[in-house]
This record gives sequence, structure tokens and C-alpha cells, in this order.
Amino acid sequence: MKPLCLALSLASAGVSLTSITVQAAPTAPKPAAPSTTAPDQHGPKQPDSAANQTPASTTTPDGKPHGQKAKKLTVEEQITQLAEQLAHAKTPEEAHALETMLESLRSGHLSPTTQLLLRRAQKDLATEKPDDAVEDLGDAIALQPDQSILWRSRAQMRLAAGDFAGSVKDLGEALQRDPKDAQAWALLSTVEEHRKDGPAALKAWQKVLELNPMADKNHKHLDALHIKAFGQPT
Repeated sequence: MKPLCLALSLASAGVSLTSITVQAAPTAPKPAAPSTTAPDQHGPKQPDSAANQTPASTTTPDGKPHGQKAKKLTVEEQITQLAEQLAHAKTPEEAHALETMLESLRSGHLSPTTQLLLRRAQKDLATEKPDDAVEDLGDAIALQPDQSILWRSRAQMRLAAGDFAGSVKDLGEALQRDPKDAQAWALLSTVEEHRKDGPAALKAWQKVLELNPMADKNHKHLDALHIKAFGQPT
């Protein structure tokens, strides 16, 4: 094609002539360089795609899926776990540490107002005002009746005030909500001793040892309660 005809053809197609250099005689295209690699008999190799790649492991070494959050235990579930560990404690020190953690969990949901009333009751007891302490704990229980530690605390105040029947009643409420509370069972055993009910005191202490064997490692208190309940063995 002559240069003039080519220019007219391009112009009629709407192509700008300023961006094209027209050669009078086109040169022959250079032959493509020979491939240095052997052709794939199965056709050209396609780039790896996500679908063709081997997926990375989606599980952790313990078999749990990646990204799966561990289930958060409720307070009740944590108490159950620690109580189970306490029942198998091997030393008094281990048992004491577990008891401390359990007490922290049991008081962890007390509101600021309830905590204030509890501290005031403890101060009243320390200053030999057990009746005032009982009243303070009554106000605390009215605010959070679901908290077993408050019922146990008022039972302790009622014991100090000489109200043994009221103390037993409060401990019943506490143990209904938290039957694995070794301290509540120990307090019940003490109250039953004051009531001169040896068999009941012994039974409550046996429950203590089920929950915390280190509370009476050598069974000295258990033996003493057994004698109170059934007399000296012959």
C-alpha cells in the first residue's frame, strides 16, 4: 500500500496520524527466537491457582480448627473445675491455693454496694456487734440473693450471735446454690457441734473431707467428732 493511501485509510478510521510513523516499505518480520525448552506434550503449563494449590492445614496440632476461639467457661464451670482439683490436692499448700482461688471466684460477681455491706458486717463482727453484722448481710442478700457466699457469711454472723437455727437455715441456702463449698460444710459442722448434734456434725465434716482431704490430713478432727457422736470405742 502506498503511504498516501495508508494515511487516508487511517484517517477515515479515526486514527490520529500524529501518533503513527508510516514506513514507505514495510520490513519483513523477524523470525521468533527458537524455544530453549522442550514443549510440554500436554499443552502449555498453566500458572498455579488457588484451586490447584494444596490447602494449608486448617487445624492446630491438637486437632482444633485454626481461628476457633476456646470456649470461655462460666464462673460455675470454673468453680467445678477447681473443686475437682481441690478434691485431689496432694499437699495442704496446694489445697490452700485452690481454696483462695475458689473464694475469689465466689466473690467475683458481688456488686460494689454488696461488697461494702460485707466489709461493714465483718467490721461489726470484729467489734463484737454480731446482730448489726447479721442485719448488714441481710441487706446484701436482698441485693444479690443468688450469691451463695453471702448466705454463708450471714450464717457465720448468726453463729456468732448465737442464732444456731438461723445459721443452719442460711447454710442450707448457701449449699443449695454451691454444694461444693467445703467452707460452708465446715461451718455447718461447727454449728452442729454447738447444737450438740454429734452425728450431724460428723456427717458435715465427712463431706468436708470429700471436697478437701487436706482440711484434716491426719483425720484428728474426724476422730474427735466420731467420739462425740458415738462415744469412745471399746
